[in-house]
Amino acid sequence: MSVTLPVPSSVYRIAQRTAEATSRSIEKVIVDVLSAISPLSDDLPPESQVELEALAQLSDAVLWKTAQETFPAGRRRQYDCLLEKNSAGTLKPAEREHLKELRLESERLMLRKAHAYALLKWRGHTLPALAKIPRPR
Repeated sequence: MSVTLPVPSSVYRIAQRTAEATSRSIEKVIVDVLSAISPLSDDLPPESQVELEALAQLSDAVLWKTAQETFPAGRRRQYDCLLEKNSAGTLKPAEREHLKELRLESERLMLRKAHAYALLKWRGHTLPALAKIPRPR
């Protein structure tokens, strides 16, 4: 697909210098930059893409709430307990399956939170310093 886009001369010069410095075409530089800063990735499973695309429809207030969600304390305790049993080699098959489910749930939460923060940044909000973001536990 091809797009013709007028850009300020200063932006063109930056792309040109970057292309020369990296032995790439200006077009490749622009595509690489846009791919790197996109809040969505085509590499995600389809169900994750759908979930993250839905976040883009939410208000800023809801995105802030999503970004600040935490893994429920009870689920966190279950997860920690199962991790300890796994390390000790005493995990039963049903517990192993439950541990897998909790891990996936935790990973989905972290992905939603990260995407909510990315969307807020794209919308012009200033994000909190990493040290000010509440840590789980």
